[in-house]
Amino acid sequence: MKKSNKLSGIIRFILFTVAILSLVKISNSQNWVSQSSGTTNTLHGVWFVDLQKGFAVGDLGTIRYTTNSGTTWLALNGVTNEDLHDITFLNSSVGIIVGDNGRVYRSTNGGSTWAQQTSGVTDNLRTVSFGANGMVYAAGVDGVIIRSTNSGTSWSTVTLGSTRFRGSSASGSKVWLVGDNGVISSSQNNGASFTPQTSNTASDFHGIYMLNELTGFAGGQNDMLLYTNNGGSSWSTRSAGIFQSVNAIHFPAANLGAAVCEAGAIYITTNSGLTWVNDNSGTATELNDVYFPSTNKGWAVGVGGVIKYRGSALGISNVSILTPDNFSLSQNYPNPFNPSTKFKFAITKMGNVNISVYDVNGSKAEVLVQGFYNAGVYEVSWDASKYSSGVYFYTIETNEFTETKRMLMIK
Repeated sequence: MKKSNKLSGIIRFILFTVAILSLVKISNSQNWVSQSSGTTNTLHGVWFVDLQKGFAVGDLGTIRYTTNSGTTWLALNGVTNEDLHDITFLNSSVGIIVGDNGRVYRSTNGGSTWAQQTSGVTDNLRTVSFGANGMVYAAGVDGVIIRSTNSGTSWSTVTLGSTRFRGSSASGSKVWLVGDNGVISSSQNNGASFTPQTSNTASDFHGIYMLNELTGFAGGQNDMLLYTNNGGSSWSTRSAGIFQSVNAIHFPAANLGAAVCEAGAIYITTNSGLTWVNDNSGTATELNDVYFPSTNKGWAVGVGGVIKYRGSALGISNVSILTPDNFSLSQNYPNPFNPSTKFKFAITKMGNVNISVYDVNGSKAEVLVQGFYNAGVYEVSWDASKYSSGVYFYTIETNEFTETKRMLMIK
């Protein structure tokens, strides 16, 4: 009897251990995976010219590039030994890198080679952005702002002050710069002159992203994320769900955005920044920049050469990496909803998945999922802010499974 009880206890312990390990495995499923950058130097900026080709820049003249979506990252040596802080491209050919001691480098062949340009300043440059019609703007420490009217071939100094600018964004003829002590400066005339905007904060800004001439976000210290819908005439807090200082923001679509933070968190929004959720980056290392060439692929870079990659669409989270027993599509929740809702789908094997939303007349309203997914359970968010109240249907299609469910939006 004692032997039987002992054996029973061992079996219970084994089953308990397996259950705990399964829960750990589920909770540790990551939306972001690590890619090997081949360097331990801190990376400050990242940019992709398409879904395959991208660049990351950082300390000690580090330039890494990939032509296969980050499967391999290679070194581009011999450009400089100065710290590089930001990179941007006008198109697939013309790009600009900025760094310490006023360094500006320009490429006209898609980043294969970079030539130093005369910036006219020796201050450390931290940020660069392309505007309209070949305008380029760069800024950095000591309030330095320079601009180019010919896609970076020649540069002129706009102003020298005292603010350390850390982020920039441009749309049309308008430019915004953010920096220490709550400073936001804007230009309405292609960077010819700048005027301050009221941020109502003394915290340091680290980054800004303008979706257009009216709408944008600025982030920084103390979990700060501000929002404007009037070009910066006023800024209000829109940081619900963010619990770390924000270093950079990027929106590949009006309702879909990502923010990377000082302690490694990556927060995403699927409702134009009204709320943010932790997207399980899998790192506690500081992340400095983020870029999405599409809603389906994104990269973040940071301290120690870290590169994180998200290969599934924003708004889609991998909630379990365990293989489910059956294909399934869950009922959305909440239902009815206004204006956003969620649902889960499960696939038993790797393959293509398509999920689309249709209105009551059978017209396709939106494609939510389209791509190749591993076996697992996924959660999808849909923001229907731009649609009217009514009945909608969402359909999943795989090679082996199709199902449609009904949902109701009431505004």
